[in-house]
Amino acid sequence: MKAGSGGTAHVNRFLCVPRAQFLGVTPQDIIDFGLEDATHPLTPVDIKRAKDALRHDPFIVAHPRWVAAIKQLLDMGVRAEQQALAKWGLNYVIGIFVA
Repeated sequence: MKAGSGGTAHVNRFLCVPRAQFLGVTPQDIIDFGLEDATHPLTPVDIKRAKDALRHDPFIVAHPRWVAAIKQLLDMGVRAEQQALAKWGLNYVIGIFVA
């Protein structure tokens, strides 16, 4: 759980997942996996959330790779969902991308 209500701060230690990993399509994946034709333009809400994260989210600010990815996302002006990888077929998704 990345974010939530400040009212749950007292139970954060129970919600911690120290080895959690990002599961999704990064801006660099759009380039590396040729997904340019399977993207969606960033909405005003996407842009606001990205900029807010760069300015106010201590997790993002503390991780330079996340900062770089969000800046790349804003520069590109597009995003992609995981299903964009299906354009190469489901065997590609489970055999190449996940590996």
